[in-house]
Amino acid sequence: MSEFNDYKIDLKEFKDGFKFTEKGLTHKQGSRYKLLPYAANEKTLVDDFSGVLGSFSRLISNKQIEGTFNYDEFIEEVAEQVGDYEGNLSEETFKDIIRTMFIEDGKLVNFDIKTLNYINSTKADEKIASFLYSVLFDENIKKEALSHYDTEVNNILYKLVLKSLPTLKEKKYSMGGYNCYVPYVKEMFIKDFRFLIKHEELYKDSLKRLLEYYYMFYISQLSIKLDKFENAELDKIEKVYYTLSWESTSKNRTAYRLGWELLKGKVNSLFSHAVALELLNTNGDENQLGYLELAEAYNLMDKDEIEESLREVVNIYQSQIKDIDWNEFKPTSKQSSVNGFNEVYRLYDSLEYQFNKGTRKRAYDAYKNWFVKFVEKNFGKRRGALGYNLNMTEDDIILMTKICINDKKKLKLNILFEEFEKRGIFFDRDSSKKIIQLYEKLNLLEKKSDSGDAQYVRSVL
Repeated sequence: MSEFNDYKIDLKEFKDGFKFTEKGLTHKQGSRYKLLPYAANEKTLVDDFSGVLGSFSRLISNKQIEGTFNYDEFIEEVAEQVGDYEGNLSEETFKDIIRTMFIEDGKLVNFDIKTLNYINSTKADEKIASFLYSVLFDENIKKEALSHYDTEVNNILYKLVLKSLPTLKEKKYSMGGYNCYVPYVKEMFIKDFRFLIKHEELYKDSLKRLLEYYYMFYISQLSIKLDKFENAELDKIEKVYYTLSWESTSKNRTAYRLGWELLKGKVNSLFSHAVALELLNTNGDENQLGYLELAEAYNLMDKDEIEESLREVVNIYQSQIKDIDWNEFKPTSKQSSVNGFNEVYRLYDSLEYQFNKGTRKRAYDAYKNWFVKFVEKNFGKRRGALGYNLNMTEDDIILMTKICINDKKKLKLNILFEEFEKRGIFFDRDSSKKIIQLYEKLNLLEKKSDSGDAQYVRSVL
């Protein structure tokens, strides 16, 4: 935090930034405080990470792709690299072999780490990738990643094919401007990414799922932290429970109550938090201040002065929302001992109230749906009347087991479950039993004593 200690809202910047008119205002987010890469519409919503994978790979390897990958031109280029053929038939046969080996569904097969850079991406994919790069990556791990991307292959055919791919431009990317709200997620991602990239086959096959999971992990933790405002403990993992795709569940299960059922209520309010933090950062400080930093700053100011300043801002905001009857508005009974934070709560409550009562509900829902639709497609399983539950497949458990055991030969079972929890993956007793049964089925469970107290899970690398 800078030495500047007047964090009152700049009213002119507030009115200009939120585009005050006689009819109302425009809810702004993502400028003064970059929380999430979402828009208040679903036109370009991203729930498939194929394009995100390509963009993320280019970001970490300093590459830029122009246009889209054309596999017909690529096959012609490979054929030309070979040179002489014994007649047209042999050339066409060679092209068929290349097509069969290296093209699938019109896309390049990821046979090498560098081929990830040729996966096409939309602008929306790039936006999500830039967000992940900004909140999860750092320059130190980037140097390690670059060394792996620069490794030469020994396979002659692979070398020929790689040489035939279009040359990608070099481009230096900044780490981006998003504020990492939950640093422990970044810390775990770097650890897991470092392990993954040392094992090229695993990296190629699993980076997409790792990105999907850490996106899920980051935003689920963020949503819960935001809901706690200045009382959030940013070094403590919030418990979010998953069920398993091959088990049945019920309303009585911990995994139901403390899974999506818990999380969706927090996720609903993401747009209100994004706008609130944007507004509260419309001050004279250049840093991005989350609720905890704002609380720290306000406590250094005169209590009456900051509260009067924030009260004025909330009153101006309410008066500018003209299609709402504010006489029916009742702030929550939540109270704070931090200077000014009762007015921060009133601002947030005002945002929630008008989004849900006025004509802006569609924008409010669209913003959260960037995450909701992603979860439903990638980590959700519909369970009849229970609706969606957070879900892990057998493949997910096997991948996370590999990641948690890392380069060790085996890990004690109870330590393995602790490693899951460090990554935000919690299981209730029923799910834990099913996972142990899976390890037994895969012959990965090792007992060190007849009593079965000391159980180990062997590496599946």
